[in-house]
Amino acid sequence: MKQQKKERESNLKVWMMTAGVLFAVLGMFAIARVPKNDELNDIRAEIKTVEKQIVQEQNSQTKNSAYKQKFNVVSAEEEARDKFLKVIPAIYTKRKFSSAKQKEEFSAWTKIFPGKEGKNFIKNNGDSYGYLRNKSTTVYFGDLTDVSHTKITVVTLVESANKKEVTYGWDFDYNLKTQRINSFKEINIERN
Repeated sequence: MKQQKKERESNLKVWMMTAGVLFAVLGMFAIARVPKNDELNDIRAEIKTVEKQIVQEQNSQTKNSAYKQKFNVVSAEEEARDKFLKVIPAIYTKRKFSSAKQKEEFSAWTKIFPGKEGKNFIKNNGDSYGYLRNKSTTVYFGDLTDVSHTKITVVTLVESANKKEVTYGWDFDYNLKTQRINSFKEINIERN
């Protein structure tokens, strides 16, 4: 009996020591994982900065929204569409090269698309020759959230001198208020 009692006490001591060591190790891990005040303050400051940026962007979007201002979106979009439908089909059609005629065309197109990016667009695309006719040009407007930065996609289908159809496309960042191109990039359009 005394032997069993000593074994129980010994086992109990072993369990108590094991549990004590386990709690000590877990306690060290818990203390090591507690975030420091500096880290918490940095995270709080970052959250406040992001919240301010969100509020500023919301205010900017509301301020520049076509629905908030007295701005006729439909007529502005029609005017922009008419400009693209006037210039792009004129570029991609049958034209004969003449230095004087080219200057005249560039001047007329630059009046339609004023500004730096408008001139860049005319400069990059206006000297296109070797086309028989423009088969179609389509203008697509993106979602309107900011009248100063409206996405417009223009796709044109032309017939080249070798009777093959060629498709060109551009994405424009367009300002409907000033009727100017903010930026543009040529897009790749594949046809099946």
